[in-house]
Amino acid sequence: MKPRKGEILKSFALTLVAILVMFIILFPVYYIFTVSITPGSSLATTEFHLIPRNVSLDSYREVLFGFSGSKLSEDFAGTIEGSAHMEGGKLYVVQGTVKGEVKYGPFTGISFEVPVHGLVFDVQSQENAQGKLEGKVSGIFVITRVNEDGTIGFALLRNVTLESGTLESVKVSGPMERYAVIRNAGTVHFTNLGKFVNSKFFGYLKNSLILATLTVLLSLFFVVPAAYAFSRMKFFGREHVLYFYLMFTQVAGGLGIAGLIALYGMVVKLGLYDKLPVLAFIYAAGSVPFNTWLLKGYIDSISPDFDEAALVDGASYLQIIRHVLLPMALPGIATVAIFAFIGGWTEFILASLLLTQNNQPLSVWIYLLMGGIGRGIDWSYFAAAALLFALPVFIMFMLAQNYIRSGLTVGGLKE
Repeated sequence: MKPRKGEILKSFALTLVAILVMFIILFPVYYIFTVSITPGSSLATTEFHLIPRNVSLDSYREVLFGFSGSKLSEDFAGTIEGSAHMEGGKLYVVQGTVKGEVKYGPFTGISFEVPVHGLVFDVQSQENAQGKLEGKVSGIFVITRVNEDGTIGFALLRNVTLESGTLESVKVSGPMERYAVIRNAGTVHFTNLGKFVNSKFFGYLKNSLILATLTVLLSLFFVVPAAYAFSRMKFFGREHVLYFYLMFTQVAGGLGIAGLIALYGMVVKLGLYDKLPVLAFIYAAGSVPFNTWLLKGYIDSISPDFDEAALVDGASYLQIIRHVLLPMALPGIATVAIFAFIGGWTEFILASLLLTQNNQPLSVWIYLLMGGIGRGIDWSYFAAAALLFALPVFIMFMLAQNYIRSGLTVGGLKE
């Protein structure tokens, strides 16, 4: 039977409405994407091009492989040459150049060339000589700023040792007595490996992955046994405990700033400040009530006959959870894991309060990019960082969407 004209028009209209709704929902994401690939664009503007102009991936390259001011301190080895004189067991460098490399394993990550003068080495030879110095040096290269033209804004050469060298015909070697300071001079080059290792993004990404992974593991450790107990065990006040379990956390969450102050005081008093595992434990504790409720509902849909059959065969409760419950409740467990991951990945209030800069996750770093909101913000850089931050969550949803769909509905076996 052919569909009626009215039904076709109705389906067409519903399709248009669905497309419009999806466009409204996804438009902010598309807008942020256009900002990220348009150099020098602004986030708040009345001018918008549906198809962006002057497309460039420079912002993503800056986020992933950029070096824009975070302190870097690495061992280096290189050469020194220039004019010097030696007297009284000391070598004085009048004017010279140090060329050095920072190695990561067998690969060069950073190479630099900086002017030096006024350096003093204690040397083994007591002869007096002057002329051209050539030698090999090693030490620590510290850099905190690179100028836009590629010159070094500020850097130090520390603990420099003259491994070997010659001044005229005299062989010399020895440690340096003081720092070499470089300001707005010299050049530095980061290879792709050097940019990768020293990128701010990957440092904060590591912290986020550690925090989110620990949150997932701790949540599952507590949620799976608790959900099984509330679903299968009979004990006094079970329903009341479960409701209290959930409602108390919601009330506690509503305490807001007072709860944050109390939590901060407890963490500092116990000496647990600036520790990623402690913050992951706090995240897991906050997610356990809701996720227990969620997983309990899924386990309720699984027939208890499987548990009884395993008990008859002599299985313990732990064996039932491991060999019977876990395989059958995998969609529900995957849903809990994803919710726990998102909670640990996106939270930034506690992370900014309980962690110092070295241990802070990506969420805090992206928030701090807006420290001067409205002034001096590279919106293309910010948009690229925000989209890269959201990418892992999007990938997880895409890979586990079937688990999430069945985990949020009654998906177990039914009699």
